[in-house]
Amino acid sequence: MTDRRLLLLLSLAFAVAACGSPLENAAGSFMEQIRLGDPAAQQTYAESRELLESAEALPIWTDAVANADSPQVRRWAATLLGNIGDASSLPVLSAAMSDSREVRDAAIDAIGQFDPADAAGALAAALTDGTRDAQTPALAALARMGDDAAPAVDAIGAAAASDESIVASTAVNTLADIGTDGAIAALNGLATDTALDMGRRKSAIQALQRIEAPGAAAALTEIGAAIAEEEGADDLRALF
Repeated sequence: MTDRRLLLLLSLAFAVAACGSPLENAAGSFMEQIRLGDPAAQQTYAESRELLESAEALPIWTDAVANADSPQVRRWAATLLGNIGDASSLPVLSAAMSDSREVRDAAIDAIGQFDPADAAGALAAALTDGTRDAQTPALAALARMGDDAAPAVDAIGAAAASDESIVASTAVNTLADIGTDGAIAALNGLATDTALDMGRRKSAIQALQRIEAPGAAAALTEIGAAIAEEEGADDLRALF
């Protein structure tokens, strides 16, 4: 075999080895176009959507959400994970809620496409483990879920008792929006917790008064009895 022919065969072998699968090529091109702000990205997405949103693409987008340098790529990766709909991606989407606003918004939208119980769990994880920037949007998303957010009540109750006043206030209102028996119990506990400041306890009582369920009325009766003789609780008694 001549040197020239050998060189040609080796070049061909390297070219074949360097060529990825159709999915890898499409995903790589798409991410590079997104990173550069290339308008052709939309066409690439339209032409390769079936590949980009296939189950086989899950590890590509999971890695991109966590590790891509470009926030635009991370945002798109979160969106694609929501479209794929594999629950194994929820932990990385939950973590992405501590990212920049554009990535966080995409992660919230993606989480919202999952089964409500799974979505509530992911939002609860963001509430427990995420940054403050993640917590308030997580609470807002849980409030929009109403009673579907019941699996997250424990995490919301913990947030309502936290030292972060904005997070705590939002959490109290979120419990009222959820309105389940568990949410009522959490608000009852907050209202009667003498270790909390009066403002927090007052907010919990007012939140209970917004809930129309019979359990809320029963809880208010219990609270009224509990604070009847409590020293310094005039502001709370004035709510009844």
